[in-house]
Amino acid sequence: MTKYIYLIFFLSCALLSNSQTISGIIKDEFGEGIPAAFVKNETTNLLATTEENGAFTLKAIAGDVLVIHVPGYETRSIQVQVEDLTKKMQISLKSDAKELQEANVIRKRLEKFDVGILPPIKGVQITTGTNAVIELDHLSGAKSASNPREMFAKIPGLNIWESDGAGIQIGIGGRGLSPNRAANFNTRQNGYDISADALGYPESYYTPPFEALKSIEIIRGSASLQFGTQFGGLLNFIIKNPPSDTPFEFTTRNTGGNYGYFGTFNRVAGTNNRFFYQAYHQYKKGDGYRTNSNFEQHQGFAQLGYYIKDNMQVRLEYTHMNYLARQAGGLTDYQFKLDPKVSIRDRNWFQVNWNMLALHFDYEISSKSLFNVRAFGMKSSRESLGFLGKISQADPGGNRELIQGLFKNGGVEARFLQRYQLLKEQQKWRGAFLVGARYYQGQTTTNQGTASDGTDAQFSFLNPTNLENSSFDFPSQNVALFAENILFISEKLTANFGARYEYISSAANGFYKQYNIHPVNGDTLGIYIQADSNAVKRNVPLFGAGVSYKVGKLKSVYLNFTQNYRAINFTDIRINNPNIVVDSLMKDEYGYTGEFGFRGLHKKTFTFDLALFYIYYGDKIGLAPKPGTVYKERTNIGNALNAGIEAFAEIDLFRAFNDSAKSSLNLFVNMAYIRSEYIESKEKNYIGKQVEYVSPVVLKTGLKWRNEKLAFQVQMSYNSEQFSDASNSIEPSGDAVIGLVPAYMVFDFSGRYSITKQFQVETGVTNFTNETYFTRRATAYPGPGILPSDGISAYLTLQYQFKVKKK
Repeated sequence: MTKYIYLIFFLSCALLSNSQTISGIIKDEFGEGIPAAFVKNETTNLLATTEENGAFTLKAIAGDVLVIHVPGYETRSIQVQVEDLTKKMQISLKSDAKELQEANVIRKRLEKFDVGILPPIKGVQITTGTNAVIELDHLSGAKSASNPREMFAKIPGLNIWESDGAGIQIGIGGRGLSPNRAANFNTRQNGYDISADALGYPESYYTPPFEALKSIEIIRGSASLQFGTQFGGLLNFIIKNPPSDTPFEFTTRNTGGNYGYFGTFNRVAGTNNRFFYQAYHQYKKGDGYRTNSNFEQHQGFAQLGYYIKDNMQVRLEYTHMNYLARQAGGLTDYQFKLDPKVSIRDRNWFQVNWNMLALHFDYEISSKSLFNVRAFGMKSSRESLGFLGKISQADPGGNRELIQGLFKNGGVEARFLQRYQLLKEQQKWRGAFLVGARYYQGQTTTNQGTASDGTDAQFSFLNPTNLENSSFDFPSQNVALFAENILFISEKLTANFGARYEYISSAANGFYKQYNIHPVNGDTLGIYIQADSNAVKRNVPLFGAGVSYKVGKLKSVYLNFTQNYRAINFTDIRINNPNIVVDSLMKDEYGYTGEFGFRGLHKKTFTFDLALFYIYYGDKIGLAPKPGTVYKERTNIGNALNAGIEAFAEIDLFRAFNDSAKSSLNLFVNMAYIRSEYIESKEKNYIGKQVEYVSPVVLKTGLKWRNEKLAFQVQMSYNSEQFSDASNSIEPSGDAVIGLVPAYMVFDFSGRYSITKQFQVETGVTNFTNETYFTRRATAYPGPGILPSDGISAYLTLQYQFKVKKK
């Protein structure tokens, strides 16, 4: 027996001694490295994936057969030669579809400009019309605090609400749409929903840490019908992929700043043969710019994936976020003028707990056929605690109001994409056809009642079985079928067509209480429990189409049209807010979007995107004084029209005159002019008035210098004045809920220095001119009243990355 063991041992040693490591680079037909390509040794069954520049290493000996596979390219088989063991292999792949040439150009563009357009076909999605992808790897700005002014600086037409300086929640709206918690976007992470309830309550209380992101995709126009019915289109946060060139990588980022800010982000990730994984945790806390605005937040994410075959993978993702924030409340205009840092609320708190699970399955049936299924589920909550009364009156003490929202939803979405060619002999009329289906079910529960009279964050009802205000369940159900086709009619002309069918069922079941109060002494004379039940079912067909024409190798004009639809939120109707009344007969919103644009890249040093847009917004929901009363009402104001122009341009000033310049100096300008007004309304005096929270002029510009190790940027953000209600009130109300939002201009500075490949330092000063301004007047939490934006603040980030070399 012993001799057999020795024999096996010596044979193994002999095999290992003959095994060598080969290396190489896989490039496309344009000489660019291809990332994430599979290199498989068919003889030993070992597998490797290429790095960002196309490089790979793999154990092999002369005579082994390597198979190289990557979606969209030809599959090649190569036998290892003796000379390949001593030199780096150079392997070239031909693209299987001509549109990959455009994707290659886009990748080059992103290397220098941090922003670009998506290729016409990306995985199992078709992207046409106005779209953008923000690459965050080299993007400057306060990433730990997720400063949206800097992160979205190169996306035209965005209005940004700044409710906190820590980036816990982002509020962005485009083309004159409300920025409230990004509710007018179909908000996703890695392609699946992250909002509270995609139909019944599409607000997002969760934003992934920008330190964890690879990119942010924004898709508008006809292609956005693949993702939903929202007017704003798709907002998709893409988490970084695990590195393919190491079994273990550790990254830590630690940030300190003004007002007691501390943030730490730690990530482990890697790939081992067919397995890949990653996990990160972010923690941040601070005292806040204003009194009574301290916060603490945790975020966690874990991903585990496995390549079942070279063309088939499955991955599981779990996301958790929780935070507790003290809310300083709003201010009146007079209080804001005296001191924007003051707070007259010290018992208001806000708490969020977010949990999401997602499963992805990707199958490349062939080089022309792709199939994807994503299943997702969410169980989360948000709770607000405090005194909701008008900011013009002091907190009288006593019991506080607690509003609790509980969210449970889940769904599954399947997509199939097929590339085709109609005239094969003439090599014309290429295209791709996408079909998909989605099932979604949501359950939102809201409870409103009395809580403790203390100052601490005690989120519990005093009478949980007999709430003083209301309790409602809001079930929702959605079945959707969608299809999109893109057709490359010629080398220059492209057309696309999209359709979506939605079955939507939403309901409200519960009760609310009415109190009969004595007009003199304030005693309660009677309490009446009102049961309420409502249900609405809709069948909504939507259509879109577009066309694109290349006027140069890297330039094109495009025209798009798409229908839009947005269901009402029963949750908005049944929350009791003493600052406003809500029309119980509100109707769904509907409309359409048209756009005409011209975009491109000139000599690899100048990029631009110019677009005209037109949005018809039927039965627009907004805020206005209720006629004949002293109240403000949330209701269908009327039909609105948003039209304007968006323009973005960026030039590398150094490389424009010297293509071989080792450093770059980039100047970008991002401008939007929006004319937005009500063209029809049940209240005649609203006709011709400007839609609320629309800045007619939004301008961002910046100058960035960088070389291989050092980069710094100065940026300016400007918004013209905007109104907070449909009556266009200039003079503020006594409770500061309505009135003018003045124009503001903010400057930010950021810098980055790479000491070594492992160590990096980032620093910056946000609002370095210490501008005093605000972006919104809140009707409820975190107000009511004016919410001041943060003043000057500095930060310093230290990053260290450790990587185990692949054997």
